[in-house]
Amino acid sequence: MTRKNDSGSAADAITRPASEESIPDLVDFVRRTATGCGYQDDTIEDLGRATEEAALNIIRFACRGMQAEIGVMCLVHENGALYITITDTGAPFNMLLAGTFPETDDFFGPGQKPSTKIMKKAARNIEYKRNADKNILIFTVSHDPGGIIRKG
Repeated sequence: MTRKNDSGSAADAITRPASEESIPDLVDFVRRTATGCGYQDDTIEDLGRATEEAALNIIRFACRGMQAEIGVMCLVHENGALYITITDTGAPFNMLLAGTFPETDDFFGPGQKPSTKIMKKAARNIEYKRNADKNILIFTVSHDPGGIIRKG
């Protein structure tokens, strides 16, 4: 768990190759961070599943047929919100919009559209941006009532 301090220190992070074999490490990293923050078990499981869903989308669509990396960074804001930032070095790909337009049927075969249902359930807000040749997906997870205990 990392809390941003006055000096703006870096958050905890992990980087792995963009392959399905890396998914358990990425999911475990997010779950351990959420556990360390005191989040409730159901929230921790939702965040693990959301991380898995995002990583699968990245591997299947942004990094298909290329060598790339997926990074996950976690930061706890002073208000108790958890920010999970997932980056990849794949092709530009906004999974949040990929399945929302009828025209996407032309690009994806049956059962091949990226899913974001689990992510949208787990995070209050999800944001996508492209910067420095990386896709950046940010989950904002509200303070978990009964979870995070603030030290006075």
